[in-house]
Parts: sequence; C-alpha cells; structure tokens
Amino acid sequence: MRLFARSVAGGRTAMTHADRSRRSGLLPLRVDRHELGGGVADIGVMIPLACGVAAAAHLSLVTVFVCVAAVYAVTALAFRIPVPVQPMKAMAAAIIALGLSASVVSAAGLEIGLLFLLFAVTPLARHLGRLFPPAVVRGIQLAIGILLIKAALVMAGAAKAFPGLSARVGIGGLTLTAGVIVALVIVAFLLAGRERRRLPGSLLVLGAGAAVGIILAAAGVAQLPPIPLGVGLPLLHLPSLHAAWIALFAVVLPQLPLSLGNSVFATDDVLHHYYGSAARRVTPASICLSLGLVNVASGLLGGMALCHGSGGATAHYRLGARTAGATLAAAGLYATLAAGAAFGVSPLFVPGAVLAGMLLFVGAEHCLLLTDLTKADDITCAVLIAAVAVATNNLAIGFLVGWAAFALLKRTPLHDLRLRWPALTARLAPPPESLDVKAS
Repeated sequence: MRLFARSVAGGRTAMTHADRSRRSGLLPLRVDRHELGGGVADIGVMIPLACGVAAAAHLSLVTVFVCVAAVYAVTALAFRIPVPVQPMKAMAAAIIALGLSASVVSAAGLEIGLLFLLFAVTPLARHLGRLFPPAVVRGIQLAIGILLIKAALVMAGAAKAFPGLSARVGIGGLTLTAGVIVALVIVAFLLAGRERRRLPGSLLVLGAGAAVGIILAAAGVAQLPPIPLGVGLPLLHLPSLHAAWIALFAVVLPQLPLSLGNSVFATDDVLHHYYGSAARRVTPASICLSLGLVNVASGLLGGMALCHGSGGATAHYRLGARTAGATLAAAGLYATLAAGAAFGVSPLFVPGAVLAGMLLFVGAEHCLLLTDLTKADDITCAVLIAAVAVATNNLAIGFLVGWAAFALLKRTPLHDLRLRWPALTARLAPPPESLDVKAS
C-alpha cells in the first residue's frame, strides 16, 4: 500500500509538485484557541445535515455523532493534519427528500465504502486521477464554493433563521431579511479578523450565537426542534438485499462522481495547497482507503455516510486550524453533542443565520482557490465546470462538460494567454502561511 501511495504521488503535475514543496516535515500536534476555532469551522454543514438525515431515516442522532467523533479522532491521528469529516451531501439530500429508511442508509454506507476500498487497493485511483488535472480540480472547488454560498443564503433567508428579529432592509429593489443581514455581518466580521487574534473569530461567532439561541429558547421566542433519540449502537446491522438495491441506484451512484471529484482529488489538492509536504500522508489512495473503512464501519453501526470534503479543508484552515489538534477538538465537540442528544438536548440551538454566516464565509474562501490558476484556458475551463454544475445542480455533468472543454481549449489561443489577478483578489486570497514544522 505504501509503495502504491508513492506511485500515485509521483504521477502528479509539475504545478502541484511545486506547490507541495513549500513546507516540509510533520506538523506537531497542538490544541489551543486557534485550533479550537478551526475545529468548529465546519459545524454549519455537519449539524443541519446530520439532524435532517437522522430525522428522515429514524437514525439515532447519538449514534450519528458518535461515529462522526470517532472518524475525526482516527483521521487526526492517521493523517496528522486537519482532514475534514463531512456528510456526503448528495446522499444526505436524497435521503431527506425521499424519506429513505435506516436500512437503505446502512446499505448505502456499506456499498460506497466497499467501492472506495476497491479504489484504494487497485490501480483505479491512479487511473482516475488522470481525469482530474489542476484546472478541473479548481473548477470542482469553485462549484462547491458557489453551492455552499447558495446553501448559506437559503439557510439565512429562512423564516426562522433568526427568531425574534423581523427587520428587513431594501437595497436597490433587493430585500434582505434579518437572517441574511446577520449572516453578512458575520462574514464581514470574519473577513476583518482573518489575522490571528487572541480569540479566533469562529469561536466568538459560535459562542455568541449559542448564547443568543439558548436565551431565545429559554424566553419562549424560539422553539428547538425535536431530535431522534436512542443510544444503542446496532452492531453488525446488515441491510436486506432489497434495501441494498434501492441504495445503489437512489443514492450511491449519484453520489460517487461527486465523492471522487470533491472528496478525493479536490481534497488531496487543497490539503497539499495549505499544508505542503506536511500532508505527505494524504494521497488519493490513502483518502480512498479512509473513505472505504469509515463508511463500511458507519454502515454497520447505523450512522450516515461520511466523506472528506475540500470545502471542509478550507473551513478548518481559514478559521485557524494548523495541526491535527483542531480535528481532535472537533472529535470532542461531536462527542459532547452525542452526550447532549442522549439526554434530549438539541444541537440546533444556534440560530440558522449564525451557521449560515460561517458557511457563507467558507464558500467565498473556497471560491478564491481559483486564483491559483493563471492560464486563460485553465480559468475558462474551471469557470465553465462551475457554471454547468450550479445550473444543473449536478457536479458530474459539470465535470464531463468541463473535461471535454479542457481538451479543446488546449488547442486555442487561450492556451498561451496568461492572466494576472487584480490586487484586491490577491489580498482576499492570501497564500498559505509558512508552517513552522520539524523535518523528519
């Protein structure tokens, strides 16, 4: 396996190699306020989807959060950098929309886990990697960033995004609800405080949001939604063949292209972009192995399918995470939420507008990864992938159209044209900082 991982790493492009050689060594593991701030950065994606899947499929939210906590802890120790853990979004959306049963959710986790194990132990990951050149990867990341922004705005614009606040502001015919206004203020606050401070912005935002949510609930202004309870872990819960058949066509096959593009190759790219050779344990093969083991275990235990999303990697890094201490802190957070859920305490006490603000910030940061590209044909390809993926709400279609365009654009004058990003864009997307690590 180690030799195979090295061979996969050796097949990467020259641009990626140059990017990955900035920093060397193994990051020391530490836990401080900045790591805590980075550790909670992805909560705006995890909690709403986890609660939605648990409610739709009648899963135990305790079991779901225990699985998330365990995966965060194991990946922190295995990769030694902040590797994100997220729900598989397309799968979660299908489960919620179709009201699929717990048996189908279990079958989906087992099936996609076995597929990723197959990718990990065969040359498939290496061959599939050739379909994801840097322009295509950046296009997938841009699409994910735009979809995160869209999801954040929908969350912020919901009627109860910020209970008790009904203000509306009209700007040039556009009406901003109270939730959207709060979310935009949070984004401005996080952007203004990007430089490290005594207390990270994400902790301030989340702490203030939790306090306001608890006060509103105690005053009867907001009502916390009910959550699925139950603390038993259904070990070796094997789904029926009927459930496995439904899972394969309803959720696994639609999810697979998204997972390959975003969870494997885009995540591999962005982790090396932020952490350099400190991320040397991260390869497409090792990510596939992790996804395989994680989802087989989650399917057997009664949890939901999980992935390592590139948007989560940006969230952790840009909000303060620099070592695996951040993801160990995240493991502690979800273990605490699991304990709270066991006693009927809902994790949805943070107003939706607050979670939307954090999600909006992460989506914008993720879009700015595009500024790494300088060749006009690569930028055009990436923008085309994002446009098609957002228009169709299907990343697989965007990938297919963009990959064909990538091959065609190489034959046009755009291939020889280089663009220089404006100074404002460069300031909004600063390069990764030099990490102080020990060579090993």
